[in-house]
Amino acid sequence: MVVPSPKIRPIGWNGISCLLPEDWNVIVKGNAHLIIEHNLLPLLEFRWPSGSFSSAKRSHSDRILSRLSEETGKTVELLTSPAFLEGLAKAYDVQAFRFDEELSPAGAILTCRKCSTPILLQFFGTSTSSVERFRLFFATFSCCQPERGNSGWAIEDLRFKIPDAFTLDTYSFSLGLARLSFKTRAASLKLIRLSSGSKHIRQHTFEQLFANFHGAGPDHATRLDDSTLILDVSPSLRDYLLKTVTRKKIYRWAKFAYYPEKDKILGILLESSRPLDKEQIGFIEKNYGFIQ
Repeated sequence: MVVPSPKIRPIGWNGISCLLPEDWNVIVKGNAHLIIEHNLLPLLEFRWPSGSFSSAKRSHSDRILSRLSEETGKTVELLTSPAFLEGLAKAYDVQAFRFDEELSPAGAILTCRKCSTPILLQFFGTSTSSVERFRLFFATFSCCQPERGNSGWAIEDLRFKIPDAFTLDTYSFSLGLARLSFKTRAASLKLIRLSSGSKHIRQHTFEQLFANFHGAGPDHATRLDDSTLILDVSPSLRDYLLKTVTRKKIYRWAKFAYYPEKDKILGILLESSRPLDKEQIGFIEKNYGFIQ
């Protein structure tokens, strides 16, 4: 009997990327904190700090393990890295650990040889047989973006790329609605995904939904086709002079598109106190969509 290979999907979140079986879920716990679960049971947790790091790898590991011991109230003992972590050892210095005198590893500290980022991995229900399930994750895990200047993201059913000048500000994944917000010193970028799009369109017009998203009246939008609306606002010279004093984001571009094959709506809103870069708009627009 031939057992079919499980389908896989990409994950990308705030600099971290990997491949996972399609039926595993990713729970976002923080800007730099993810939990992987299957059938509502946690399998793996990983946390990483933001910012750049020096080459003092041992001090990073010591601080992380000391903090972990305080959080759990358990003694952390270092181990020789087991064979199933070999996939990570190609790009990371791997320091496995266990709690108290447990036989199985509880996790590992990874230190990227390229960017020196320290990453804490913790296993749930750890036994040598159970962690074998993570081989795909270990082989594809990375904290270094392959394409400099364009951060790749893939979370839930969404995939997108954004210029590296933008940093993650806020996010929410509620029932039927995903919101992500990014910012620079002068601009903000908001992305949404609204499920059950046909239901919302029946309750409100498409123009009204778009107006609620970007905050201007429905008459400001331009309809490209039956399922796409665009907003492109540049201030008059008078408005520019008045609003520059208050540092308001007066340049705005937004897109609202309904995808009937998925019955979902995707929205993009880019606002800035400076003139918007058309190439940047095109890049964001082109790279925001659904994971295939």
